[in-house]
Amino acid sequence: MSKSKIRLGIDIGGTFTDLTIFEEQTGTMVSMKTPTVPGDPVQGIANGLRLLEQKGLTVDQIHYFVHGTTIGLNTLLQRKGARTAMFVTEGFRDILHLQRLRLPVPYDFRSRLPEPLIPRKHVYPIRERMRQDGAIMTPLDLDALDAAIDAAVAAKVEGIVVCFLHSYKNAEHERMAAQRIKERTGGRIEVIMSAVLWPQMREYERAVMAAVNLYILPTCKRYFQTLAERLIAEGVTATPFITQSNGGLMDIGTAAEAPVRTLFSGPAGGIVGAIRAAESAGVRNVITLDMGGTSADISIIEDLQASYVQSNHLAGFPIILPAVSIFSVGAGGGSYAWIDKGGLLKVGPESVGSDPGPACYGMGEKAAMTDAFLLCGYLNPERFAAGRVQLHPERSAAALKPIADYLGTEVWEAADKMIQVAVANMYAELSGIIEQHGLDPRDFSLMGFGGAGPMVTNYLAEEIGADSILIPPSPGTLCALGSLLADFAYDAVQARYELLELIPLSVLRGEYRKLVAQAEAWLDEQQINGLDGQTVLYFMDVRYAGQAFELELPLTDKLLKRRDHRGIIKAFHELHQKQYGHHDEHAALEVIQLRVRIVGHTIKPGIREVKAAGNPLPTVRGTRSIICKGHSYEASVYWRTELLDGHLVAGPAIVEQDDTTVLILENWQGQVDGRGNLVIRRKEELR
Repeated sequence: MSKSKIRLGIDIGGTFTDLTIFEEQTGTMVSMKTPTVPGDPVQGIANGLRLLEQKGLTVDQIHYFVHGTTIGLNTLLQRKGARTAMFVTEGFRDILHLQRLRLPVPYDFRSRLPEPLIPRKHVYPIRERMRQDGAIMTPLDLDALDAAIDAAVAAKVEGIVVCFLHSYKNAEHERMAAQRIKERTGGRIEVIMSAVLWPQMREYERAVMAAVNLYILPTCKRYFQTLAERLIAEGVTATPFITQSNGGLMDIGTAAEAPVRTLFSGPAGGIVGAIRAAESAGVRNVITLDMGGTSADISIIEDLQASYVQSNHLAGFPIILPAVSIFSVGAGGGSYAWIDKGGLLKVGPESVGSDPGPACYGMGEKAAMTDAFLLCGYLNPERFAAGRVQLHPERSAAALKPIADYLGTEVWEAADKMIQVAVANMYAELSGIIEQHGLDPRDFSLMGFGGAGPMVTNYLAEEIGADSILIPPSPGTLCALGSLLADFAYDAVQARYELLELIPLSVLRGEYRKLVAQAEAWLDEQQINGLDGQTVLYFMDVRYAGQAFELELPLTDKLLKRRDHRGIIKAFHELHQKQYGHHDEHAALEVIQLRVRIVGHTIKPGIREVKAAGNPLPTVRGTRSIICKGHSYEASVYWRTELLDGHLVAGPAIVEQDDTTVLILENWQGQVDGRGNLVIRRKEELR
């Protein structure tokens, strides 16, 4: 009898590497965690593969492999990237240093712009110039180019970014320069053309993104190559796919050439998983809290649609790529406590990671959030990470004692204060997001996931006034599940910068056809083993003439097939009204760029059903003393694997499972639905 095929999703976090396995023949879904190996993340994956044997599975059954990664993100944040040079148009040598001439924090005159990734001495001006319409104003000076190439080689750079003015309109000079670099260096130096990576107008943003891509490229390439080789050595023959920042997938070769697209890879997978969990629970509006070992990530899901942004800021740099909208707080299970110069207790943003890890792991000496959870009674030291990581409460107490002595409190009180400080940090970030988006938290469920999210979600729900909380069946590994659920996605872009009324619809239709062909070619190159169809989406980035920034306007075939522009104009006015509360029907519209997004739909695992409970009260597996906001409670302990459809869990309570622990506060009560979700509401609302 032949073995059934399995699909494997993996997400590497700062503390744990998460695995989600879907067995196609039986429909069984299994989640596991193993400690991340900081010096060798691929080894963490290999360790995870060996856990398959405990489930009666073998690596040769894997025919679909998806991976969310933070390798590029960490390389950028730690500033451990490649030695890089940049070729720019003559007169623009200081583009990376001038930036936008704005203080990062407008009200703090001591705040400073980030140090450029490429020092000025490695930025080489080249005599050439394109006009904004793409016409050549000054031909490319090959002598100046050759001199710059020789200087860059002498400086022993690993790569060269070519970013010329207005190349988004005409990339001929960038292509000529890139070809000359390859010829003159024998292809030994990596070359990135900004207009090929992302053809957008704003020179600084385009230059930064190309610089970031090349800065992290060697590290990411080595990692992806090592991953591919190690998988083969472990017996995995499936082609690895990588999660993108936009929540889509791409093959490992594409990821190696454009790693900037993977910067928000891991968190984006979590949002994909969160949408599936919300759909299974019959909830359409969700605020997500993904709290792992290093940070807590917050995002908004409205009408089962993720929020997207066309640009993000990371380490002070703008990243102008479509990405899932995620807001991060430096508060994770590994975030440690410290006292600032003013004598206040702080938690994070620095993290102890997985090595040495929180003090309770047995090696670290700093008191992290995981230590606070343990000392407050939330964690079972014998069952943490399915029992694969033994926790030591006495080491947590010893690590936190200096903080407690400074505060003049008992150790358990200091641990409780740590948790409340972290919750306050999350509340400050989340309340700003809610106000910025004009949301009423009573219209949203707060979904907690990640290894630590379900332990603080109830606290945060109380702070923002949310009425319900949603905890998926396997919240600790939801990012890995999300990678399994993700579709392949690609955006093809064409810059325009022209008034809408001057572009005939026939021309627009022709340009969109070219973009569709480009997107479909990309999808074909991914060599995907089986898709469940594909979807093509049309977008137009538009603004009122004279505005500084544009809106993303979704288009339909119907709008593009009309005889005039009135339908597009009307749709933009409505979008502007919704976004800003006003519109101007007399203003001309300027088209910034045309975009086509292709989505290749992957085969999705089915949604698991759970049996109905014969009795609404589940088995209590014990009690434990817990500390919440300065008060001690006797909490009932339940096992998540024993919770069935209809079971009620009244707080204060602890729900233990292999990948996380759920805390239910006093005056709240959880109920399990038919899909295994734990829905927590205020007790008075359940009467």
